[in-house]
Amino acid sequence: MDKFTKMTVGFVTQAFEKNSKGRFICTHQEFVAGDQCDYEDVEGNPIEPPEHEYQPYNMTLRDETAQEILEATMLNRVYEAIEEVLDSLDVGGEQSRQFAHEIQTLRQVIGHPKVTAGVFDEISRRRWIVQKLRRLAVETEGLMVSLPTMPVKQWLDSTVADATVDVDFEDYDLSKFLQFVADVGISHGD
Repeated sequence: MDKFTKMTVGFVTQAFEKNSKGRFICTHQEFVAGDQCDYEDVEGNPIEPPEHEYQPYNMTLRDETAQEILEATMLNRVYEAIEEVLDSLDVGGEQSRQFAHEIQTLRQVIGHPKVTAGVFDEISRRRWIVQKLRRLAVETEGLMVSLPTMPVKQWLDSTVADATVDVDFEDYDLSKFLQFVADVGISHGD
């Protein structure tokens, strides 16, 4: 078999904002994959999932004007500058107490997620984290990191830190790893 088709059931979310002309334009969209994936050969017959490389569910936006790209770039720079200021203020201890009001204001401006009780708040929080991971994925493109080859469950139960356990590591593209976590790990609600 040289080709196959993977069909993933899910839904698309889109965010719209008014541009300088007063028209709503799509500023972000993402495909939230469900658990159901079907695989077919070229004739449309069901097949068992073959081993294949992970492909993120990237969705492209329509062509943006130069002005819209400039606005988005400037907004990203503003957010990054605010995050830097917030990181320098929110270091804990007396300084964080002295600047508590400013820290809270900056967190509201850049939309830091809070621990939430409601389902819609949780969806919004996950969406914010997914956007942040996708931005990081772009920034880390081409950066390789060494990760354990054992199942992730063992990363988290301290097996990796156990000196008596032989752990193999392998280099991975950090950008692809972050994109995978954004698309699969966080986009899927429990």
